[in-house]
Amino acid sequence: MSETLLTMGMPVHNEEKYIAEAIESLLAQTYKDFILIISDNASTDRTQQICEYYAKRDKRIVYVRHKENKGSMFNFRYVLEQTNTPFFMWCGGHDKWEPLFAGELLSEFKKEDIILSYPKSRLINMNGELGRVYKDDYTTTNIDKPVDRYLYLLRSIKIGNLFYGIWSTKALKSCNFDIKTIAGDNIILEQAAIEGKFKQCNKILFLRRENRKPGNHSDKIKRQFSGSYGKKQNEFLSAMAYILASIKVPLSRNYSFNIFTKIWLIINIVYYKFFGWYIMSAFKMIFKKIAGEKIYFKLKSIKDNNGFNK
Repeated sequence: MSETLLTMGMPVHNEEKYIAEAIESLLAQTYKDFILIISDNASTDRTQQICEYYAKRDKRIVYVRHKENKGSMFNFRYVLEQTNTPFFMWCGGHDKWEPLFAGELLSEFKKEDIILSYPKSRLINMNGELGRVYKDDYTTTNIDKPVDRYLYLLRSIKIGNLFYGIWSTKALKSCNFDIKTIAGDNIILEQAAIEGKFKQCNKILFLRRENRKPGNHSDKIKRQFSGSYGKKQNEFLSAMAYILASIKVPLSRNYSFNIFTKIWLIINIVYYKFFGWYIMSAFKMIFKKIAGEKIYFKLKSIKDNNGFNK
């Protein structure tokens, strides 16, 4: 019997509306030899019943229910910790995947020395209608130096769909998941960029669901963490916590950067994340109030077209 290569980790909480469709999408993969671990963060809707139904039908599915909601970051880390296969992928309980997703992405590891293989992605709304295709190619196979890969990702990343590709489990587990900040996936991607190379498969194989209205930083923190850190946070302090978490990446003892390289990376982090992200976000809020929502959203739609393919 051949070794199972792939574990799919699905962290969920109250996903009854879409989870059956998500599971069916994974079971329809042409690549059949995988394990699907569903980790339920104490759902209060019908998520448990739906997951148990599929777990009884298919022996590849392992369903685990936690007694309390410990936050999404715990859940994402939990499914990875249970993984013993060479490759791993996170699955949202509301997203969908084309049947060739797993097979196509796994084949990329045979062609390139990479730690992450991910496809082109397409937006799907809450009604199941297909949207535009994301423009998010962050391939680094031509960048050999870890510091250059890190800087490339830091300066260019705008959309984190690559987080939901297929990973080398060993490389992903070497990243630090003790992250108490918004956008924890970006911090993990920054660490991973140092660990190895990313490759985008030039096929639209991932349908990422727009399943909730956008929230502010405090809303995102509440979804990610429990306890005192899950309480309402000051917007500025939330942004500073995110920037500090990013600064800690190049300072980690896991990476043998010299002092001058570390200083250069920190300067870039402060510039791109504080001035390029936080200050620009504040400017957008002020502009929205002055210009009015109608003009703001008209201009935003024009800008968004630069982040998608028609």
